[in-house]
Amino acid sequence: PRYTDIDAHTRKLAEEVILNKSADGNHVERFLEFAEQVKNPPAAAPAGPVLKIEKSSPTQQIEFLRSLEETVTCEAEHIKPEPGCEALDVCRLEGPQETQKVAEKIIACMTPTPTEVLNYFNNELKKRICFLDGGMGTRIQAEKLEEPDYRGDRFKDFNELDANGVPVSLKGNNDLLIFSKPDMVRDIHKEYFAAGSDICETNTFNGTTISQGEYKMQPVVYELNKKGAELAKQAAAEVTKAEPHKPRFVAGAVGPTSRTLSVSPSVEDPSFRNVTWDELVESYKQQVGGLVDGGVDLLMIETVFDTQNCKAAIFAVDEYFLETKKERLPVMLSATIVDNSGRTLSGQTVEAFYVSVKHARAFTVGINCALGAAQMKGFYKKLVDLNSGWCHVYPNAGLPNAMGGYDEDPEIFSNNIYDYAKDGLLNFVGGCCGTFPSHIAAVVKKVSGCPVRKLPELPKYPSMQLSGLEPRFITEDAGFQWVGERCNLMGSAKFKKLVDAYKWDEAMEVCLAQCEKKADILDFNFDSDLIDGQSAMGKFMRLCVTEPNVAKLPFMIDSSKWPVVEEGLKCVQGKSIVNSISLKVGEEEFLRQAKLCMRYGAAVVLMAFDEKGQAATFEDKVRICQRSYKLLRQKIDFPPEDIIFDCNVLTIATGLPEHNSYGIDFINAVAEIKRTCPCVSFSGGLSNLSFSFRGLNSLRDAMHSIFLYHAVPKGLNMSIVNPGGLPRYTDIDAHTRKLAEEVILNKSADGNHVERFLEFAEQVKNPPAAAPAGPVL
Repeated sequence: PRYTDIDAHTRKLAEEVILNKSADGNHVERFLEFAEQVKNPPAAAPAGPVLKIEKSSPTQQIEFLRSLEETVTCEAEHIKPEPGCEALDVCRLEGPQETQKVAEKIIACMTPTPTEVLNYFNNELKKRICFLDGGMGTRIQAEKLEEPDYRGDRFKDFNELDANGVPVSLKGNNDLLIFSKPDMVRDIHKEYFAAGSDICETNTFNGTTISQGEYKMQPVVYELNKKGAELAKQAAAEVTKAEPHKPRFVAGAVGPTSRTLSVSPSVEDPSFRNVTWDELVESYKQQVGGLVDGGVDLLMIETVFDTQNCKAAIFAVDEYFLETKKERLPVMLSATIVDNSGRTLSGQTVEAFYVSVKHARAFTVGINCALGAAQMKGFYKKLVDLNSGWCHVYPNAGLPNAMGGYDEDPEIFSNNIYDYAKDGLLNFVGGCCGTFPSHIAAVVKKVSGCPVRKLPELPKYPSMQLSGLEPRFITEDAGFQWVGERCNLMGSAKFKKLVDAYKWDEAMEVCLAQCEKKADILDFNFDSDLIDGQSAMGKFMRLCVTEPNVAKLPFMIDSSKWPVVEEGLKCVQGKSIVNSISLKVGEEEFLRQAKLCMRYGAAVVLMAFDEKGQAATFEDKVRICQRSYKLLRQKIDFPPEDIIFDCNVLTIATGLPEHNSYGIDFINAVAEIKRTCPCVSFSGGLSNLSFSFRGLNSLRDAMHSIFLYHAVPKGLNMSIVNPGGLPRYTDIDAHTRKLAEEVILNKSADGNHVERFLEFAEQVKNPPAAAPAGPVL
């Protein structure tokens, strides 16, 4: 090459060694180093600011968030409801046990007040185990009745045809014996009372228009329930007259019907149902009316194989008493575990069942039917450990044999029940299929003197309990909860495209993917201008509850339209979260919606909105949330552990100074509300935080992760996210962390953090060219 072709740096170094002359005399060493660099060139300098995020798995991500310890605690006292607004804890109602007064009313075929019934049993259950009756259906079968027995005089000319044109048979419609064999029904009740039962159920297991519709007997349903209650009350009066020291009570039996809200009867269409929530509620309400008018002392919603049916019955009970303004009767709830899996027919565990119906404020919750006492004990024990009120159990006389009968005689059955009693597990006990008055008498004798189960002590600060097919306990130890956002039309473009095209099966795949990525709760939102959100919510919820891997998780029913929210709640058997309600609609409507959430058995997200708009500042967030909390606690005694505040995550680093503190204001508001509002949880939509940086997904993920790193210790315990898409704080390079923390916390040494972050974002968007790799020949 020509001398002038060579770069000046190389010329200088070569001339020093050729002429053997340099200022410091180190020219040879310098040239040898240069030669080594020519041989092995150094790496190029990185191109400007680098955003680097290490890969981590969904499990690693959620474990990291759950490792962050909360630094804010609440020691505030509970806000008490105003007089007349308290939700009554029926199991802890204290009052005199007026046995004589109660007995006199029962002997006169009158109905003691609900308070008198509760006072009697709440006192009695501190002293002894109390007793239910045994099987009604199998006891009637023992009479070997035929078609004419069921028809009696009243229905001897009944000649209705079924849908196939076949004459309807009335044989097997045991409830109808209330009309055709009233003496026999009354005598069966008397047999059980005489054997020692404190409570007998009416012979109205199928006493709804839905169940009686299979026999074309809808017109007699109200009368059937009223008459059935009167027969049982007559039996109670006779036995109480003979034993006034031990009054006998009647529970109106409310069965499950033969239809289910959670399981499709169609193989082709899992979203199809042959009954609606509203139809069930109306049917149950009519039955309750007949039972109450007939004089029952309690209501027993029993043999629950689908919790959503049970929730409809609870809703109907509440609606009846709200409409009639009568004092609500004590309610007993009883689930059926169908096999050794420990689940109901609709798939729930017994713990999930309890969580789903806890809002009913039941007098007892228990298990009956399907299994014998020996097989049932383990599942019953789980219920006992969770139930804060009284418990009951009434098993079958063992498992059915090959002939459909039951093999446990009174001695075997009572020995199996004794196994419960000696461990102090019993409050109420009775029998179901295959048990007779002799079984009850044997149990009464066997468990006499055994310790009665005591009510557990209630925690001062209860925690949220949710459920799908399985329970989800949102305790402090449970840590941060991921709410999957992908089944939200505003959270996933892919899901929106599938729903707009009515591709429900493919939309379900999006749902399943979130479960695989460790979502704890699933958010569903169908607010769109292109589809009917109410119809879409109902259809997809009915699909979801039939998919076990999805249905096992609690659901968040998310909509700005209240009819869409209600549609979702009418389809889901677990305890869900409503997202959301707020004071934006005014106090009256706010409280109405909150009451309905309680009646459906749902927790609720409260948005920091009021009549004037959205809370943006720290002061407004705290003021609106504290006002909302106070209203819910004072006016309707809403359970504080079922309140989730969304204090509005708003967009930061927009270039507008008034937006700079939105991130830290949210974090500080969460901390202050947690300190002052006992038991509440917090959620937030992270995507709003980084909305200014749409298209820079890695930068947005980093911002969300760093935001959570600072917000979770202050009390944020759930958020709507893309499960598995949030890097750990430690996965993000230190430079990015520093810049993001400055804008989230709105704090830096020079106050130029927003400008610095905006420059950084621009460099992430348009990386500078790489610098050349060091000495070049």
